[in-house]
Amino acid sequence: MDPVSNQILCELLTLERTLWENDAQVYNATYMPDAVLIFPGVGRIDRDTAVAEIQKENATGRVWAEVRFEDAVARWLATDAALIISYRATARWNYEAVAPQVLCATVYVRLQKAWRVAFHQQTPAPPQPPM
Repeated sequence: MDPVSNQILCELLTLERTLWENDAQVYNATYMPDAVLIFPGVGRIDRDTAVAEIQKENATGRVWAEVRFEDAVARWLATDAALIISYRATARWNYEAVAPQVLCATVYVRLQKAWRVAFHQQTPAPPQPPM
């Protein structure tokens, strides 16, 4: 299979960053209705549950104060139709002093020329080796 272009990877990383802004409307529009999401400490949820939780977070003033991505890669699952991206995210809520790291994987499916999320998982990241 052909490699994923930098243009597509950048487009999807921009979309990922938008999803980390915790906008319930963006989540609702971007995640497929039957999407599966898996989060540490939460488990497996669906899009509607995720949207409801984001609305609760927003109502209590809970926002991401810091979000960084590193080591992003993308692989086609079906050329020009479905792909997976993975990256290391460093993310800190506005009430946290330290930003934990998670390994993220998101499966995107192209529907009517738009990328939609079918699957997203976050796993606690092991410490990075010193450089």
